Amino acid sequence: MWSEQLTPAPPPPVWTEKELRDALRRYASELMAAGKAHNTVATYVSHPERFINWLVGTYRPTPPRNPTATADESQVGDMSRGRSKYRPLMDYLSTRTEPVVRMPFASIERVLGTTLPPSARNHRPWWANEREGTHIHARAWLDAGRRTANVDLSAQTVEFIR
Repeated sequence: MWSEQLTPAPPPPVWTEKELRDALRRYASELMAAGKAHNTVATYVSHPERFINWLVGTYRPTPPRNPTATADESQVGDMSRGRSKYRPLMDYLSTRTEPVVRMPFASIERVLGTTLPPSARNHRPWWANEREGTHIHARAWLDAGRRTANVDLSAQTVEFIR
């Protein structure tokens, strides 16, 4: 009887969280270098970033708070009803009385309870004061009566001013 020796499969690669995030940043850079629009890059990167957050335990899927909302309402977000993941930032900024609130990105992430998308660290337009389109993050500070200024991507800081 003929018997073959089976060669065991190599173990799957193991990636650290830092390696995954670094690879995702490189991917975003390549997308930008290829001429993809800012919103396209943000979309391509936000989903794998959410997956990484799930892997490391900083994100857990939750059902929508308003199951009768339409898909458009869910995607736009509603600061007044608290459905946006950026609602904690709006709440935080609403409680601050000083005219300028300077925050490192890491502090914003602590307030949000999750990491900012790579585009926030790499692309100044992410911090634009725009209510239109898919800028639900900007609605957080705008609804708190603030606007961004002095965005420093190198120092990873931003000012929210009245």
